[in-house]
Amino acid sequence: MNTVLPVLSVMFAVLATAVPWGLPADATFVLPLIVLMMVFCWRIIPGATLSPVSAMMLGLLTDVISAGPLGFWAALALAAALAGGQAHYFSEGTRLRPLWVFWSAVAAGLALLGWLLASTYYMRWIDGWPILFGAMTSILLFPVVLRGLNWIRHGSIGRVPSMIYRGRT
Repeated sequence: MNTVLPVLSVMFAVLATAVPWGLPADATFVLPLIVLMMVFCWRIIPGATLSPVSAMMLGLLTDVISAGPLGFWAALALAAALAGGQAHYFSEGTRLRPLWVFWSAVAAGLALLGWLLASTYYMRWIDGWPILFGAMTSILLFPVVLRGLNWIRHGSIGRVPSMIYRGRT
């Protein structure tokens, strides 16, 4: 079950990105960036296994569902998974703040990379505000999503294990 829960929860979020929510144009990147945050979070939760290849395949599913450029979200999901694998250098087991700061840097980097990739694909500078808005929203929602994924993983909202996040301890 350790390998199924992360993939299923991220796949559910990917499918939610395909639903026409009626969001304004400025909020079009909020849901896909939350998917990237979920990939990052599953990589830092101990005992959960979401491989970078699985993350890339879920990103590819996002590309197919969104009818966007093939490989765009796959590359960003792979980058988020790789960053999540390195997050243990910034955490000490149960401390949220260093992970939140690290996610903030990763989200900014993913937003910049996504903006550059999209601008290259369309061969013009695209409006960066929707991507920036999605990154800021994902930064604000980081503790909520991480706590929700811990609830999915452990079955309770409280801090059941002694170490909630992968860390140096």
